[in-house]
Amino acid sequence: MAVPFDGNPVIGVRSLTRDYLDVTCLLTIYEADDTNGVTNDTRRREGSTAATDRGQSASAENDPASENDSAERKRRSVLKRTAAGAVTGVGLLSGCLGLNPSETSGDQPADETDTEGADDSGPKVGVYLGDEGALEPWESWFGRSVDYYSFNVPTSGWDKYLVENMPFERPIRSIASEREIAVTMKLFPPSETTLNAVAAGEHADRHRAFARSLIDHGMADATLRIGHEMNGRWAFDNAVNRSNEFVRAWRAVVRAMDAADEAAFDYVWAPHIGRGHMDPTDAYPGDEWVDQIGLTIYDKSQQYYPAECGDACVREHREENWNRLVNQDFGLSYWAEFARDHEKSLAFPEYGVVAQNWNGAGGGDNPLFFERFADWIASNDDLVAWHNVWCFVAGPHFVGPSQLYVSDQWEIHSEASETFKNLFGSE
Repeated sequence: MAVPFDGNPVIGVRSLTRDYLDVTCLLTIYEADDTNGVTNDTRRREGSTAATDRGQSASAENDPASENDSAERKRRSVLKRTAAGAVTGVGLLSGCLGLNPSETSGDQPADETDTEGADDSGPKVGVYLGDEGALEPWESWFGRSVDYYSFNVPTSGWDKYLVENMPFERPIRSIASEREIAVTMKLFPPSETTLNAVAAGEHADRHRAFARSLIDHGMADATLRIGHEMNGRWAFDNAVNRSNEFVRAWRAVVRAMDAADEAAFDYVWAPHIGRGHMDPTDAYPGDEWVDQIGLTIYDKSQQYYPAECGDACVREHREENWNRLVNQDFGLSYWAEFARDHEKSLAFPEYGVVAQNWNGAGGGDNPLFFERFADWIASNDDLVAWHNVWCFVAGPHFVGPSQLYVSDQWEIHSEASETFKNLFGSE
């Protein structure tokens, strides 16, 4: 049931379940950079025979390219163009399909013909709050409606992989009718099954049902971040030491979800910035299976910062950390080149500042992070499609009006909040 905002800062918190916290891998004990002493995963994917044109891993066993792939890409492209802004035109959609997915047995990869960068108005802006009841007052503070609204699929069981069973404080259909939707979805609930089972296609019915649920609630063209941060051991569906299984599982999920009538989803492959615990590109599913490259990036580092650090010292550490995020192995510079090489747009489905008292690893109330981020995406405006600030109303990353913040555990980011609003909101 929708809960109107009445100025009460604890709005909706009772339904912010552990499921949400499980999915927000922002509360990890690992720092996903090249300082963890991790080893590369250099194994070849099962069934590989040759690399594709731009050097990504070859197709995994039982996933051959076929005429059905090409037909399905065309089908999805037609659907996306038709569905944009008119998802309710079901009759038109079904009438223009030249191919019924239930009648084909081939793979159904992600479309690669409709993934352009940002338009002339610049990258779109989204927000994750973990509380749909907080969206309207947050947007009022921001000065405009966001382009994307983001939510997580709870991970407690397959029953939560249905929109009707998710703990929304406000009907998601009404939000989706006015904004684009970005969904973060783990490949499976950990208490129910395994990565190998998903890779074998054992839960195609579950993923198809989830797709159907999204479509029935007005989200046929949602953007899906699935199996995110696969390069870190903190993610239970990670690809560390099992990149082949991850790739096959990713493809199985995409194939199943695209089999739902009227499906026009975009799929975001989204590692954590930095090496993490493996070479993340070993887990790249292939260009035909990915629509956008996404990144998780936070203003955090094991170098933040000594207790005796004064203002000048703090600024120096913040500048050094930003430069590290750009230039490290698998940093921003690397991923910009990767996205261009693979002709994909780049997105930031999860990013933001981090409370300084979060394990001593956060940059705190750091407006410089947003300033440098805005500069970087402006210099790559041909590439960056959208960015989604992560500001869970009870977490260490919140930016926004103080009356919406419901935690006394983490520091409030008042300066960073104002900087974010001035950079990306409206006056």
